[in-house]
Amino acid sequence: MKTNEERSALTREEILKKAMKLFVAKGYYNTSIRDIAKESKMSTGAIYHHFESKEGIAAELFDRIVLLLSNLFNKIINSKDTTKNRIKELVFNLLKMAQDDKIVLEYALNVKHKEIIKGGKPICSSGPFETLLTFLKNEMEKGNIRKIDPYVATVCLTGIPVRLIQIKWDNVINKPLDEYKNEVFECVWSVLKPDNC
Repeated sequence: MKTNEERSALTREEILKKAMKLFVAKGYYNTSIRDIAKESKMSTGAIYHHFESKEGIAAELFDRIVLLLSNLFNKIINSKDTTKNRIKELVFNLLKMAQDDKIVLEYALNVKHKEIIKGGKPICSSGPFETLLTFLKNEMEKGNIRKIDPYVATVCLTGIPVRLIQIKWDNVINKPLDEYKNEVFECVWSVLKPDNC
């Protein structure tokens, strides 16, 4: 039998899951607390018992996604693998996340967090982006990748996979993202590889 604390945690998770789905499908501004309550099969009072506002729900979702991406990126970056293989893993994992956790990545990329969360930042200037920026700067200093503007390098590493993900979601391409992973990595690596390669 679950404790009150466990039931409360499960309820919060269900609210967050349903809110994320609605924010992606309808947009943040077109989703009401009543919509979240209906989707979650709960009363609006139950929603307000767990969150003080719709903005609070959006902020918690944002924080969780930032933590998820930060943990994933740090795990790859801190591995003992070569720079090339770590960059490959970063690219592959972005594409994998788009297939396996589409709603999470859609929320991260498509919802305008800066507009809805007081003091919020877009994902592209949050912790995960800064983690990648620092990683690439360090690899440049070691001579493991080409010396270019670190922001350009970070945009290259993230922008190429993310743009492919977006055109997949827009049904411009039909093949699974996994079938593009090697080509995407080769494009990223062709920009980042050291000049002596």
